[in-house]
Amino acid sequence: MRSPLKPHVVAIGLIALLLVFVAAGAGFLFWKIYRDTETAARNKAASASQVVSVNVGWALETARQVLERVDNSFGDDLASPTNDSKAKLAEAVSTLPGSVKVYVVDAGGTTRLTTDPDFKPIDIRDREYFSAVAKGDSWHISSLLVSRLNGEQIFAISKRIERNGAFAGAAILSFNSDFMKEVWQSLNLGELSTVSLFRNDGQLVSRYPLPDGPMDLSRYVLFTDYLPASPAGVYDAVSPADGVSRIVGYRRVPGTPLVALASVSRSAAFASFNANTISWLTIIIPAAIALFAIAYWTFRVLREDARKRESEAQFRIFAEAMPNHVWSSQPDGSLDWFNSRVYEYSGAAPGELDGQGWAKIVHPEDFPIAAEKWASAVATGQPYETEFRLLHKDGVHRWHIARAVPIRGADGRVTRWVGTNTDIDDQKKVAQALLESEARLQLAIEAGQLAVWELDVTNRRITPSAALNRLYGFPPDARPSLDEYQARYAPGELERVTQLGAEAIARSENELEVEVRHLWPDGTERWLLIRAQSDPTGPGLGARAIGVVIDITERKRVEQALVESERRLRLSQNAAGIASLELDIASGLVIGSDRFWEIWGLSRRDSVHISVLEDIVIPEDRNILSNRETRERGTASPVVEYRIRRPSDGQLRWLSRHIEFVRDASGIPIKMFGVMQDITEQKEAQSRQQMLTHELEHRTKNILAMVSAIASQTLRDTDLPTAKISFNERLRALANAHHILAQTRWTEASMRKVVEAGIAALPLDRVTIEGPDLALDPKRGLSLALAMNELGTNAVKYGALSNAAGRVEITWSVLLGQPEADAVFVLTWRERGGPTVSPPTRRGFGSFLITRVLGADFDGAVEIDYRPEGLQVTLRAPPP
Repeated sequence: MRSPLKPHVVAIGLIALLLVFVAAGAGFLFWKIYRDTETAARNKAASASQVVSVNVGWALETARQVLERVDNSFGDDLASPTNDSKAKLAEAVSTLPGSVKVYVVDAGGTTRLTTDPDFKPIDIRDREYFSAVAKGDSWHISSLLVSRLNGEQIFAISKRIERNGAFAGAAILSFNSDFMKEVWQSLNLGELSTVSLFRNDGQLVSRYPLPDGPMDLSRYVLFTDYLPASPAGVYDAVSPADGVSRIVGYRRVPGTPLVALASVSRSAAFASFNANTISWLTIIIPAAIALFAIAYWTFRVLREDARKRESEAQFRIFAEAMPNHVWSSQPDGSLDWFNSRVYEYSGAAPGELDGQGWAKIVHPEDFPIAAEKWASAVATGQPYETEFRLLHKDGVHRWHIARAVPIRGADGRVTRWVGTNTDIDDQKKVAQALLESEARLQLAIEAGQLAVWELDVTNRRITPSAALNRLYGFPPDARPSLDEYQARYAPGELERVTQLGAEAIARSENELEVEVRHLWPDGTERWLLIRAQSDPTGPGLGARAIGVVIDITERKRVEQALVESERRLRLSQNAAGIASLELDIASGLVIGSDRFWEIWGLSRRDSVHISVLEDIVIPEDRNILSNRETRERGTASPVVEYRIRRPSDGQLRWLSRHIEFVRDASGIPIKMFGVMQDITEQKEAQSRQQMLTHELEHRTKNILAMVSAIASQTLRDTDLPTAKISFNERLRALANAHHILAQTRWTEASMRKVVEAGIAALPLDRVTIEGPDLALDPKRGLSLALAMNELGTNAVKYGALSNAAGRVEITWSVLLGQPEADAVFVLTWRERGGPTVSPPTRRGFGSFLITRVLGADFDGAVEIDYRPEGLQVTLRAPPP
């Protein structure tokens, strides 16, 4: 059965309906006025656009007639107008609105006649109103222009004039801004309104108020959406010219390529509506507030009355639903009602416990205290709480906690007491058992010397065991403060432990385990493990904590020694370039050190299958590796060397691998441990050593042969002192070249360094060297060094350097040909400013060395030119 509606609910519902009705009526009224205003504004814009269209149509038709008369008033030659032509022009223009000017222009763009008193000759051939008719248009209406005569905004209508079937010129009418201004003023559209004229291609022809300049709206919504759909209409838009929101009416001008626009500013159109809306709201809002206040006051009065009537019924319903004993009392402390739980528990009859009858079921030992506290609570009006034993109907007393609170009226006086009795007999037994358990635990702690503690976090008060004090170096019966215990922390440890505790609390964790380094006053260092757990049953979250402390100094020492041992092993391996590996034979998985992955050219990972490594070994060396059979039998070669192609950079590397097997109890191999080293450099060094040994033998033979040739050629047909000097100079040049080649291990020599070494004894301020720094092989380097020495010696004795004014130029270059394989290396020794040169009567060792040895070693030819102004030696050969 549905319960009847409550009076305060009915009242507030009726008032809410009234408010909704008033709000709906006001909303409808505002909506109607808004729609009427919107419609009026749109109709105004539409009719205004029609007026603009009519005016423009009339003006354009008149303009065409005028231009026709202008055309007819001229003879065959526009260049020679008649005397009365100007008067006819003025008469024709008099029928047009605004300040209209007429211009008659011949085919060359020269103005022959005009009504413009301020006219100045200008070139109009680039203007569209002239170029369009010149190209064949009969009529043309221009877009908005800025006059070159006076800077005004204008638009022009031009007519093509033909004589004898050919273009003879144009008749042009120019309209300024006054044309649209008169239309705008006549429409009286209000503030921020506009009238405009556009061509079908979106180009602005005229507008008032004046725009900043020409405009192209071909991509504007009017030309993309509205005009294709209808030749006339109204739409809302934000003006691209000035950003004002307007209602725009548009209409095509019949018989023309023009569109007429008239717009009304929304702010101006809705100004009256907004003012009326504010006036209405100043009346409606206070009325609504007053009505709401009345409704709220009525609601509160009716609700309070309903509460008073329902309070008693609700209390009895809730009290009967509760599992506890519930009772109530008069203000004087006389109990007058009990819920059924009391009667079910005690077996008393209803009404038997009223007044002071409740004393019958209270244990005689507990009643005096309970009665005294009850009397005190009634006298002071303070909440009541006590514990006593109540008699069960089976004759057993059980502990209960009784609580009661006063109910006060509006004047603050107690009008009633409400109380409950809660059975706590089981809790009492548990608490007693807990006390006994804690006592036993304390005895066990003392007997076992456990370093346990309890902390009151709020008061920072710690309760230690004797073992904790002994562990921290305090007397067993001492009660140090928390700060004294923490004073033994090593520097920085207290902050770290505090941070870890804060992070645990932030994660809602109630356990913490941390290792803390301690420093005793005598300098002794110890490591203690602290385990703590907060008590969630305490008075506040984490307000109480208990824990234990364990000395882990020896464990930390062993761990540190292990870490140091591993670090030394890792450092020694890294220093020796050695990598360690571990292979699980059953799974084929390989685990390696950091250096291991670097050697194999793989990214760091936990493990890799042995097949991945085997694929990196070059095919020629894979038979050297261990295989599944040799690994399972433990017969794989303990030491092998093989080559790999590293996937990281594609390099070919030599590896040396040493392994040992770990076997199970039956002797079957289960693990393979080993070390690995990249020996590429060692292999390359061996190869270089063999090559250098062979090369040394070859060079020694060559040097001896060259020294022998130098000696035999030098000592031929000359005296011994002179031969000695020449021989020493040639050996010095040879030694310098050898020194340069030795710096690059006889692989190549810098051409510039060889040349500089060969002329080192010359006056260098008179020698010019120019050419790219090419690389020479040992044979060419030695040959070039001897040639430079011979040429330099000759220049000092007989050539350009034998006087104070002569100079030597040494140049070389590589001349590229087509194709590039035809390139030629050219080296030139040129002397200038020395004594006059004449060809020698005989050729010595120097000429032989330069022409035969140098040319042959460079696979080219040497040309010696004894020019009177100075010696010139040219070597042409393939590029070195």
